[in-house]
Amino acid sequence: MASSTFDKIVEILKEQDGVTEDLTRETTFEEAGIDSLATVEVVMACEDEFGIEIDTESNPATIGEFADMVDKLIAEKE
Repeated sequence: MASSTFDKIVEILKEQDGVTEDLTRETTFEEAGIDSLATVEVVMACEDEFGIEIDTESNPATIGEFADMVDKLIAEKE
């Protein structure tokens, strides 16, 4: 499940913020060039995409950690 969630998040990052580089689970948001405003937009897009509510206080360091958090929220919803 984590891989498909990660892949969808990467798609969202590329659509929302024009990220063109290859992203891995270890890539930080900063390394991807995603600032705090863009992060909020990505969070909102992920909430819409996955039907979840993400805690605005959460602060995952990497895209992989963010994907894991989203997976956990999806599992809790079900």
